[in-house]
Amino acid sequence: MPRLFDHDLLKGAIVQIEQKPSSSSRSAKSRSKSDEQPTLSLLSTDEDSLFDDIFNSMAKSGLVTNVYPVRVVQRPDTAATTAANGIDIDKLLPHSQTQVDRVHNELNNTGKGITVGIIDSGVDYMHPALGGGFGEGYKVRYGKDLVGDDYDANSSNSTPVPDDDPMDACVASTGASGHGTHVSGIVAGKSDNFTGVAPDATLGMWRVFGCTGSASDDVIIDAMLDAYDTGVDIISMSLGDTYGWPEGASAVVAERITAKGVPVIIAAGNEGATGAFTVSVPSVGHGAYSVASFDNNYNLMDTFQVDGSTETYGYAKGSPTPSDIPNGRIVAGDKNVGSNSDACDASNIPSNVSGNLAIVQRGSCAFDDKANNLAKAGAVGVVVFNTEGQDVFTPSTPNATIPVVGIAYDVGNTILADIEKGDTSVTFADEQQVRPVNTGNTVSSFSSVGASYELDFAPSIAGVGGNIYSTLPRQLGTWGIMSGTSMATPYVSGSVALFLNSLKGKKTTPAFILEQFQNYAFKAPNKNGEDNIDSPFKQGAGLVQVYDAIQQQVHVSPGGISFNDTANLHKTYTLTITNNGDSIVSYQVLNNVSVSVVPYGDREEYQFTEPATYGIDSAKLRFSKKSIKISPGKSAKLDVTVIPPKSNPADHIMYGGYVQLKSQQKQKDITIPYMGIVGNQHELPIYGYDTPYLTNSTDGTYVFGPNDTYVYDRTSGTAPIFIIYMNNPTREIQAPLYNEKGKKIGYAFTDLTLLGRSTSSNAGIMVQWFGTYTPTLFNVQLPITLRAPAGKYRIGLNALKWLGNPKEDWEEWTSGVIQVK
Repeated sequence: MPRLFDHDLLKGAIVQIEQKPSSSSRSAKSRSKSDEQPTLSLLSTDEDSLFDDIFNSMAKSGLVTNVYPVRVVQRPDTAATTAANGIDIDKLLPHSQTQVDRVHNELNNTGKGITVGIIDSGVDYMHPALGGGFGEGYKVRYGKDLVGDDYDANSSNSTPVPDDDPMDACVASTGASGHGTHVSGIVAGKSDNFTGVAPDATLGMWRVFGCTGSASDDVIIDAMLDAYDTGVDIISMSLGDTYGWPEGASAVVAERITAKGVPVIIAAGNEGATGAFTVSVPSVGHGAYSVASFDNNYNLMDTFQVDGSTETYGYAKGSPTPSDIPNGRIVAGDKNVGSNSDACDASNIPSNVSGNLAIVQRGSCAFDDKANNLAKAGAVGVVVFNTEGQDVFTPSTPNATIPVVGIAYDVGNTILADIEKGDTSVTFADEQQVRPVNTGNTVSSFSSVGASYELDFAPSIAGVGGNIYSTLPRQLGTWGIMSGTSMATPYVSGSVALFLNSLKGKKTTPAFILEQFQNYAFKAPNKNGEDNIDSPFKQGAGLVQVYDAIQQQVHVSPGGISFNDTANLHKTYTLTITNNGDSIVSYQVLNNVSVSVVPYGDREEYQFTEPATYGIDSAKLRFSKKSIKISPGKSAKLDVTVIPPKSNPADHIMYGGYVQLKSQQKQKDITIPYMGIVGNQHELPIYGYDTPYLTNSTDGTYVFGPNDTYVYDRTSGTAPIFIIYMNNPTREIQAPLYNEKGKKIGYAFTDLTLLGRSTSSNAGIMVQWFGTYTPTLFNVQLPITLRAPAGKYRIGLNALKWLGNPKEDWEEWTSGVIQVK
């Protein structure tokens, strides 16, 4: 049954519980671009019709302000690397990158008195760094389990079994990772050899995930509301779903909680590999903190040495791996190593690989293909070096028959140079070591790329989330390393706890805190060693610098700017610069441009490039003042007007940069990030890969064209299936039902709303029609569902254009004839 939330943050709103989406694998033809399409989600079935009647009737009663679909959010898929005893933990803690160490040591601020409410998978509060108990007097003082161990919203165990204990007791055999415990340690863990960001803060844990699987929006919203009612100072959410509409139910609740004065800090998502517009909901909720990830400067790595050298190098084992890689002689695994197709063609493999390790470069074909080709040639193991400028990586090797490891690009070239000089051998160490990484203090490759689907500024800020050492449940190893915006989010949550503690009871707003962090954030280059600035679409305002955010007394609002696209250009913003200090400040105003994001690979279908590529297109800014001087207690206004790059609007280049207030005294510089798009998002096609199409099977083996007739016998036949690939997002897809004469008689199924763009990991959606419809009268949908009489019909799938006007901007498609018997 649907649930009505009796709460002032959801006053007058109803959350609709639909049938949970399920997934089915397919490897159908894409008809134009690829040989396969991955996962499809079932979005609508005939079983929804009874609820549709109820909800439509209530929605039209005037007593309901909005109707929201309940979506399923997958548990964060973050694996942990268990850390051995005796490692150099001080190096692994990234507090020097964020100035957290200075806040602890110089300001004696450890977050005491601040409560952070975490919504996650539970916590092992008996961990020695997490207090050893639950309730009054313990570090983990608040919270509850809303679901139980067996809960999975996308399975037969979708009914929650709640209790008052948020303990995560899931064992390794369940596939659990200890995600919530790891997150908790990042915020406030404290032991003799480990210090979280705010080690004396109090925690609450609202458990919304079972040992595996997913959670539904209604459960997550319950947790948000309960945390708010408990009186936490901060809500931290390392979860999300990859559709970027701020109108999603959980995003709306995040917006309203933030407006009530509680910062809601949420992971931006880990879909960076799938390109632009992958920031997740609820992080895109207006006012919420959408958190990107930076890599730690250090990581715990397996290591090896090249014989004859004292230098130690890092490597990562392929996952999974059939065995540990042996020591021994290493030789080139291709006649032309570095060709971008090393060992992809067995005929190019030298004969001397037999009995030896082989080194090849990443590229062109799957790691399994490289490994198995080399195995057939007699190699005993494979060392794969990364592409140019890239660091150690973990090869995906589910079917490799010999062990495979990944190493950095520059180390691979060093080994190749040694091979050119003569016989070369390598020795792999038995124990891991703490090693520097060359991506340290830059945006993590997995971190999702903005903006929101409304072109709001997102992500908003970054924490350290790549290679983070923290607590694990005792049954899962006690200590370990994870990576993700899941880790960056609690890092920012702990940072906000330190900021709140510094106020000593003074009142402020979530918006002020976020802006203060944005004003003084560190801005990374696109890659270390490059003389540029990475895009705000990736890093938001940059990495938190907590000491500066607390100590600096000049504040700029807003903290981030979106100029929108050029068809809807918000051409001028006014910045308000306030001097809360006790001395005059002065600044020179500059435009620091960033790299641009090139989102699409071609102009034919506008499918997103995965990952996105980068360019040099930059905007010019006009300022109302070239310099600013402000007396203590005073404010000044600065108008910022954009002149977008002169790039081709058909390319939809995503430009950005930072308004820099360069200090002329001892104060820190202040930066305000901006972003925009050249072009008109409204012109982009919604559908791709020759979809929608009508088929009679989930694998799309037969497609019914506009001149074909699909015969649907409701007593024994397969109900018509529609496959849809979303090149770009849409707020709504309507499904008008036409009779044999072409007259619209109603709608075949409930509108599909707030849909995200498809990615290689989430290719599209599947909708099945079971011969019912919602009739219309004078073009108004009636709150009833009828069984379609036997006859011939066509079904439309009309998608609202991105940022389009619902009165006129639709991408229309109509099926061939469906004959219902």
